[in-house]
Amino acid sequence: MEITEVRISPSKGGKVRAFVGIVIDDCFIVNDLRVMEGREGQLFVTMPARKTRNGQMRDVANPLNSETRRIIEEKVLAEYTEATANLGLPSVPERGESSRRREKQSILDRVVSRLFVEEFWLPENERNPTGGDHR
Repeated sequence: MEITEVRISPSKGGKVRAFVGIVIDDCFIVNDLRVMEGREGQLFVTMPARKTRNGQMRDVANPLNSETRRIIEEKVLAEYTEATANLGLPSVPERGESSRRREKQSILDRVVSRLFVEEFWLPENERNPTGGDHR
C-alpha cells in the first residue's frame, strides 16, 4: 500500500487543524480524516467517523493494524507540516505556552484561514496581486 496523494484543507480554528483526504495506490480515496491538536499541543490524525443515533461516534473507515495507521499518520502529518509552512499559517503552540497564548494563536489561525479562503474565491479581476487591500 502506498499513499500517492494527500489533500489538506485548513480548518477555521479549534482543535481540528485540518481536514484531509488521502489517495491510496492512485485508485482509492478516503476523505474526512482530521489533523487534531491534543491537550498538550501534539498533533494526531483521526479516521473518518459518523455520529450514530444514540450520539456515539463510530468509525467509517480505519486501518486494520498499527503499521498501516503509523504509515497514514506519518504521511498526513508530514504533508500538513509542509502545507502550514508554505501557507504561512501558524503552527501548533509549544508545550509550555499558557492557555491565553494558545487562545490568541487559535484566533489568529481562524483569521488567516478565513482570509486565505476568501481571497482564493474572489474573481481574478478583483484580486490584488500586490497582496494589499483589494477593495
